[in-house]
Amino acid sequence: MAIGWMAALKIIPWGQVLESAPHLVKAARHLFSETRKDAGAFAESAAEPPASSADERVGRLERRIRLLESRIAELRSEQESSTELIKSLAEQNALIVDAIGILRLRARLLLAICLMLMGVLAGGIVWLAAGG
Repeated sequence: MAIGWMAALKIIPWGQVLESAPHLVKAARHLFSETRKDAGAFAESAAEPPASSADERVGRLERRIRLLESRIAELRSEQESSTELIKSLAEQNALIVDAIGILRLRARLLLAICLMLMGVLAGGIVWLAAGG
């Protein structure tokens, strides 16, 4: 079983994984912090007290529209960042799946070789027992 793990560790392109890991962590942290920060700012703007005059209401509505427009732009940016992060994770996942496929093939080959060696050994024992 240790041989399988060693082969898996050799097949995985660790250089690429280690090279992209800091970027992935940084992108995930940035995405998480921006989402939390923006949710708080939007909640604060929605909790304003009701306006007394029509001018105040119009002013607040205009501020709210500007806030919503900026929030939409931020969400688009976050969506692009998320898309890049997901793409990078999918590429790494594909590399790991390829490595697992190679390991499965090697395990089957090793099993076939072991079965052939067992057959040769059993034949040798029978031959020696028969007086060979």
